[in-house]
Amino acid sequence: MRKLMSMLLMGLLGLLLIVFLVSNLQPVLISLDPFSQDDPAFAIGPMPLWVAMAITLFIGYFLGAMGMWMSGKSTRKKASAQKKEIKQMKMDAEASATPVTGQTLPAIRR
Repeated sequence: MRKLMSMLLMGLLGLLLIVFLVSNLQPVLISLDPFSQDDPAFAIGPMPLWVAMAITLFIGYFLGAMGMWMSGKSTRKKASAQKKEIKQMKMDAEASATPVTGQTLPAIRR
């Protein structure tokens, strides 16, 4: 039930985003100059609003993914060290389980 509600909510949000993007096709000028609105020193565009929003979404997605990847560095490092340790332990266990040729094992007396 929870998965169905989540899918319905995401579908509704996606539909609203599509309607918003299709209805805002006028060109916009993206300016990063807070002092001059008439003649900005640094501006991007004009471009359709949906292009500007899509670029913003992609940049946000990739910055978030990069941040998550960087925050997991210590966890990946620990996991790698543990894998190496487990591999070494398995090799040690296999080496101690196989008898060395030429040696006889003592008989077990009951």
